[in-house]
Amino acid sequence: MNVATATSARFNALLVESDNRLGLEGVLREQGCSVRRATSRAAAQEALEGVDVVVIASGGLSDEDVLELVSRATSSASVVVATDKTDLAVKAAKQGALTAFGGAVEIASAQITQALAMIELKRKVSHKNGAMTFTAPSSGVVQRRSTPLPKEATPDALEALIDAAEGLVPMHRFQRVYVDYALRRFGGNKVHTAAALGIDRRTIQRWARARAEQQRPEPAQATTTTTSS
Repeated sequence: MNVATATSARFNALLVESDNRLGLEGVLREQGCSVRRATSRAAAQEALEGVDVVVIASGGLSDEDVLELVSRATSSASVVVATDKTDLAVKAAKQGALTAFGGAVEIASAQITQALAMIELKRKVSHKNGAMTFTAPSSGVVQRRSTPLPKEATPDALEALIDAAEGLVPMHRFQRVYVDYALRRFGGNKVHTAAALGIDRRTIQRWARARAEQQRPEPAQATTTTTSS
């Protein structure tokens, strides 16, 4: 296994391939990755720690090896599988991997770009406790809070935002999920949320009402009984 690192790399990548047929190492480096290389399943498993994205070129690896790697890697990293086997692509996708079907470097590059974008998004919306800034619309003064985020900023809200991005939902749906996440970050304060996102407060109020109506339980239907005399 050949391990190469770059001090300015934004991501750590593991490239698993038995040859350099697709030239994916160059693609990863262009995307700002430091690249570790492995040519077997055993070597790849040893190199998984600390990796952000795993790219598997299936040529030269058995389907079982590929799927085992996908199973192990998806718990801690984004995974891209490049293959020209339809069955393998479907199985890898069911395990949570992005698949580049057809063996074309352009398709693999696009999937790698999407995987790295998702990693970057997760970093940006990380719900770690820490400082957060917002601009109060009345004064224009930037305020800073160093206290932990409110309890309402739950991991569920973050996961919903990430799922929406990964699923490439329609833009209007993603916007609503994003507003909901931001609203929880500000503890339900619509004024501060609107100021931070640069949208009208009434838009947030309208979306909040719509969400409340969707979550409202259906009224129980009354049942009637008839008796015969």
